[in-house]
Amino acid sequence: MILQLYQRALNLVDVESQVHLKKYYHRIDSVHFTSVIEPPIGFNITHDNGVVAMAYSTGQDLYPDPPAYRVGLDIMRLQLPKRDTFPGFVEIFGEQLTALENSILLPPTSAGSLSLHEQLRRFYLIWTLKEAYTKALGLGMGFDFSRIEYDVPNDVVRIDGVVPRGWKFDRFELQNEVKGGQVEDYVGVVARYVGEGASEERKVIPSPKPEWLKVYDAARFLEMSIEKLGCS
Repeated sequence: MILQLYQRALNLVDVESQVHLKKYYHRIDSVHFTSVIEPPIGFNITHDNGVVAMAYSTGQDLYPDPPAYRVGLDIMRLQLPKRDTFPGFVEIFGEQLTALENSILLPPTSAGSLSLHEQLRRFYLIWTLKEAYTKALGLGMGFDFSRIEYDVPNDVVRIDGVVPRGWKFDRFELQNEVKGGQVEDYVGVVARYVGEGASEERKVIPSPKPEWLKVYDAARFLEMSIEKLGCS
């Protein structure tokens, strides 16, 4: 049903806009859960360009709410589509952003200018947090992104104008070196529900190089997977 609605919506915009939108819709992005393993494992997988990422939780850390188990993840490369300006890029997603988010991305001249890298970093942090949160809810594109607000400079999240109680958000940044020595910059957010007892004023936690973040190249990851499967 969601795929049908997505295709119908695409037909309502021009070809150039369709190309832009398709870059941010990945049908294989989804929340997965395993019901035959005890204790169960909740995990979420996403990808963008040359990076595939997974977040998972199990044991006492796993919130008993399948199928999403309230674990969500998203990651995106910092890049501006060709032949596009940053203001024009932001305008495409205008209905999914709040007034505060728009001012954070395109501040008034009196506030000073931002570098393109910082503008892209702010945009993709906002977008990946929205994606991660809705994936953790198991809703994805069925949730109005404008209800979610991420004040990047202050690392505060609001849902319908209220700080969400019980949620933990971790943001991270990483680089991926590709052929020719070119380095791609990525940002990502992990959203996880940790319970009503958590601090109501909990902010997004910046994690430049968190201990829980493990990075492997594709060949090494495949080797490790084969080794672990062989031992199971």
